[in-house]
Amino acid sequence: MGIYTIYDFFLLASIFVPLFGSFLCLVAREKAREAWAIGITSISFIFSCLLIPQILKGYTFITELVPLETEVFNLTFRFGTIGIVFAITFAFIGTIALIYSTGYIKKEKSEYYFMTTLMIGSLMGVAYANNLILLYIFWELAAFATWRLVGFMRKAESIQAANKTFLMTYLGSSLMLFGFILIYTQTGSLDLDLLRGETLQNANVILTLIFLGMIAKSACLPIYTWPSEAYPAAPSPSSAILSGVVSKIGLLAFARIFLVTFNISWNWIIILGVVSSIIAGGAALIAKDIKKIIAYSSISQIGFILLAFSLFNKIGMEAALFFVIVHAVGKAGLFLGAGIIEAAAGERNINKLGGFIKTAPVAAVGFLFCAISIVGFPPFGGFWAKLWTVHAAVEANHPYIAALAIFSAILTMLYMFRLFNGIFLGEGPKVKIHKVKYKNMMSACVLGLGIISLAIGIFVAQIRQLFSGIF
Repeated sequence: MGIYTIYDFFLLASIFVPLFGSFLCLVAREKAREAWAIGITSISFIFSCLLIPQILKGYTFITELVPLETEVFNLTFRFGTIGIVFAITFAFIGTIALIYSTGYIKKEKSEYYFMTTLMIGSLMGVAYANNLILLYIFWELAAFATWRLVGFMRKAESIQAANKTFLMTYLGSSLMLFGFILIYTQTGSLDLDLLRGETLQNANVILTLIFLGMIAKSACLPIYTWPSEAYPAAPSPSSAILSGVVSKIGLLAFARIFLVTFNISWNWIIILGVVSSIIAGGAALIAKDIKKIIAYSSISQIGFILLAFSLFNKIGMEAALFFVIVHAVGKAGLFLGAGIIEAAAGERNINKLGGFIKTAPVAAVGFLFCAISIVGFPPFGGFWAKLWTVHAAVEANHPYIAALAIFSAILTMLYMFRLFNGIFLGEGPKVKIHKVKYKNMMSACVLGLGIISLAIGIFVAQIRQLFSGIF
């Protein structure tokens, strides 16, 4: 075993503190459990942030937890640009969702906090894993936690949604695992560094199998139906994590395996991304359930990010990574805002709501900021992400794709304004309003995410420096 540096410690601790610390949530007292869960995800976020100076200096490194004399499996983790962007996003959104949860979750808190922190630790592992089997293990741990959180309410519809989510994502991950096995039979390795630049026989078949696993997790066409059932069924803070965080790991795997390791991007993936974005945007435009609208919106924006990644030029990669941050913050804010409305009204149909800007003005402002960031209004972060994506499409000689991306952005504007109008404007809800005990704290989380959505756009130049080492 080599000598660990402080940066190796930061990387490993950001994964294993929430991963193993999650088990204490099962035995700790209630208040200690909440504080512990928030604390260990905060530590993960802080340690990942402490790695940023190394990225700005252009450094990358690999650390091995325990030396294993095998070519199939090793406990190695890579620190680099793509991993750090996703890891910081995962840990931050997880921490905010847990803070919000202290006022939202009323029962079975031990399981909830255990599963949520286990999920964050697993996602950190996916972000940094440098071995395909290690990545798969963390991937499936996150899938298990997703299954439990989607069915957390124990209602018939939530259990059905949880089972559908598990089966669809497990089918995809099984195909992905089969692709990994085929890679090993050809190359004798599953180490992403050793595989870099390798030429695979039947590469189209192998990588298509892997790609199906990715889009099953990130919910793009044609495997895109589970979020519209899972996100509404899960508790709102879990929906925020699922939409803002879990849905990103397929994109993370695509960037690391397709673009960085094998240097492959197919034109049909570009078309798939933009078509998925438009179709899901159309579904959001006609849906009436708040959380279904936001769920379809997530599918739409994931398609937009996939489009940016698959253009495979520098500005497209920058756009995709930046949009990962923008979307995670914005969608988390929208789902947490929806949670306040659902708790107050006991209703999610926008035709029966309205007028909440009077009773929840702080949440309304945060919700609006998050919405217009996702739409892409300047100076919010979404504006730069979508502008760069259109620029990247034109630069890659895909003017029609650029036009379709603009059309998708227009659809986003229409359904987001419809959503905000249905919830917050108008005369008032047609249902009885209940007092929400921790509304101020929960509203502060939504407002905070809205302000961050604005700050991301204002400090875009500084954030963009993180992406300097992509190519």
